[in-house]
Amino acid sequence: MSLKISCRIRPCLKSTKSRSGLQQFYPAFFNDFEFYELIQDKELYKEACEKLIWFYQCGRKDYTENRASGNTARASQIFSYEYDDEYIFSAFYQEYRIDLTCEKLHWWKFKALLKSLKDDVQFEKIKSYRAYDGDDKNLKQLKEFYKLPLPESEQRRLEALYDMLK
Repeated sequence: MSLKISCRIRPCLKSTKSRSGLQQFYPAFFNDFEFYELIQDKELYKEACEKLIWFYQCGRKDYTENRASGNTARASQIFSYEYDDEYIFSAFYQEYRIDLTCEKLHWWKFKALLKSLKDDVQFEKIKSYRAYDGDDKNLKQLKEFYKLPLPESEQRRLEALYDMLK
């Protein structure tokens, strides 16, 4: 999965995920009584967003690139930290005996371990089902069963479209 953060100065502030990420990365920035004055400084805020993205990309600009094709865009997301949290937890415990609820783990180390999970853990199997693009009926059913829910904004858009078509 590729973490996408919308950091376009003002919209970044409106994004709950972006604001939460910045708050985690810069706790003092958000606890300062002059917070609203600080966010008016566009250059400071832009730099904070850029540093946050750098951190989430583990200090690498090419982090999200698909090395097989060189394509940076993926057709579909095959996992979500939000919806696959239990599978990720169990995979780490099964593979590394790391209890993610107790251990303090640096983000970069977490990402490296996540990328190195063996294919026999359920999380990796689910990712392979979601990525499947073939004709096998059973694998298509597993892909459908394990598909990720649509983002709320997309779900609302589709519901509005369906309402218009009624």
